[in-house]
Amino acid sequence: MRCSPLLTLVLTAGLVAPACAAPSLSRPDEPVRVAAPMAEVPARLLAAHNVERALAGTPPLRWDEALAAEAEVWARELVDSGRWEHDPTLHGHGENLWTGWGSRIWTPEEMVGEWTAEKRDYVRGVFPNVSRTGDWTAVGHYTQMVWSGTTHVGCAIASRGNRSVLACRYSPPGNIDGRRAY
Repeated sequence: MRCSPLLTLVLTAGLVAPACAAPSLSRPDEPVRVAAPMAEVPARLLAAHNVERALAGTPPLRWDEALAAEAEVWARELVDSGRWEHDPTLHGHGENLWTGWGSRIWTPEEMVGEWTAEKRDYVRGVFPNVSRTGDWTAVGHYTQMVWSGTTHVGCAIASRGNRSVLACRYSPPGNIDGRRAY
């Protein structure tokens, strides 16, 4: 199934501070596809977040339509402009970004899974000293997902040509200096 030009997904959950996601390894000359009926994508993204939160012992996130709407605006801006950066006007929310290029078929769980894979470098500690690499951005997506103070999430997917962007917004934000993720 090919993604429409813009697919909006809203999840209410916790907050993740900005940290750039690595691009996918798919080919940049083919359209990105989501391997799930679009009506199921928000629930699956929320579930993927909440599985990791359960493993970390943090409360489940709730889906938030307002956060999803904000994520939609930014995801569209990124695919329309070709830029790759965090929204400079986050309005006190956290943000995780993912991008995919080409014909690779992604499940919602795989998209979020790129963020959860960062837990391999996570060490419990006081933020920003939470990565075995010494660089908190190596685990920033993961810590935002599981941040204990985050309660809501909203996400959106935007696609144009051969590129898709998943943006998730979190409230309240995580990755706060001097605090523990959980």
